[in-house]
Amino acid sequence: MTADAFLLYGTRAVEADPVRLRAGALTADFANGNLRTIRHGGIEVLRAIAYIVRDRDWGTYEPALTDLVID
Repeated sequence: MTADAFLLYGTRAVEADPVRLRAGALTADFANGNLRTIRHGGIEVLRAIAYIVRDRDWGTYEPALTDLVID
């Protein structure tokens, strides 16, 4: 039995697969302009860093990233 994504998340939109970023012992997953699951030495130290913009009805705008290059 699978759960309906709309019932769980309020949307049927599929989130993009994250890109793993690494700098020494620090790692983070980059997805949709947000940093998630920030770890140091494999231990999660912060759940997420996100820049969220709300509309007048408290809906969340989806960021439009263009010309993004990750080295």
